[in-house]
Amino acid sequence: MSEGFIEPDLGFIAELKLRGGETLKKCYQCASCSVACDLTHDDKPFPRKEMIWAQWGLKDRLMSDPDVWLCHQCGDCSLICPRGAKPSSVLAAIRNASFRRFAFPGFMGAALSSPLYLPILAAVPVLLLAAALYSMNGFAVPEGTVVYSKFMPIRAIDSVFLPASLFSLVCAVAGVRRFWDGLVRANPLPADANIPSAIIGAAKEIITHERFAKCDKNRYRRLGHLMLFFGFVSLFITTNMVMAYHYLLRRETPLELLDPVKLLGNVGAVFAFVGCTWIIAKRAVSDEGSTHYDWTFVLALYLTVITGVLSELSRLAESPGPAYPVYFFHLTLVFFLIVYMPFSKFAHMLYRATAMVHSMAAQK
Repeated sequence: MSEGFIEPDLGFIAELKLRGGETLKKCYQCASCSVACDLTHDDKPFPRKEMIWAQWGLKDRLMSDPDVWLCHQCGDCSLICPRGAKPSSVLAAIRNASFRRFAFPGFMGAALSSPLYLPILAAVPVLLLAAALYSMNGFAVPEGTVVYSKFMPIRAIDSVFLPASLFSLVCAVAGVRRFWDGLVRANPLPADANIPSAIIGAAKEIITHERFAKCDKNRYRRLGHLMLFFGFVSLFITTNMVMAYHYLLRRETPLELLDPVKLLGNVGAVFAFVGCTWIIAKRAVSDEGSTHYDWTFVLALYLTVITGVLSELSRLAESPGPAYPVYFFHLTLVFFLIVYMPFSKFAHMLYRATAMVHSMAAQK
């Protein structure tokens, strides 16, 4: 941007329209959206200023704007907008563009942003897990009682998931670091900013989802997101506890149904299933547009939960025919979620948390 002049990024405007913000040009700056939003700041309200910047294609300013992430897309602003500009959808499009901007490596952000690459991305875990499976037993289906560790030994799973998870972790840290640097560079924190306090405050808001309760039109989203959040956390803890059982306590799977870890996993599965069902059902009838980013993530998560439940039911029913294929499909979905997390809608939890920390630290 030259001094004194605005140089619109027409390519960025086109990108926002492609990613769900096609209504942004309808905005005529009446500020009804900022008035309607109960989450906005009093001193620098959103989303009016973001709508101005989006119309002008001010990419750098929007990519380093923490307020974009304080929006929870409840739709209150879109409901009251007299022109149908749908500010909440425009901000969602800006957030989706952020994944591509800050993704490391960049080509992964580009791949996850387009449905054209979805078949290739889905094929990667299938091929990797199939190769690991073949190297162990040549696709042989174990006879007798259904035991998944006989079909796909844990060492075979770890040979794929450990390096893939490490790759995901490195990419996530790199992306969030680039995002944080952009936030601080464009919005310097005061010298006495209390980062630890801001982290605690952000964690509290995330755990309670208290900001969702301030929304009006889509207040229901709080319940669905809470159930999905705690369901996912329970399943994550369960997965790590199973690994601890195997490597530290030398306890093999399957675990007894009344084992505390098994109980936690089953409760988490119920919460995740109900939360996903709730979100999908409401999104299907919502007048707020949903994009490839939205549906890919929520459906992958939904199928992961469903195949996990079906795997357990098939094992308990001693039905090897459906059990082993469903279990293999479940593993590919888990890979899809974990490894592609830094570049998908799943990364919302990282970017939003980072923006919340910055916003809270700036207010100290």
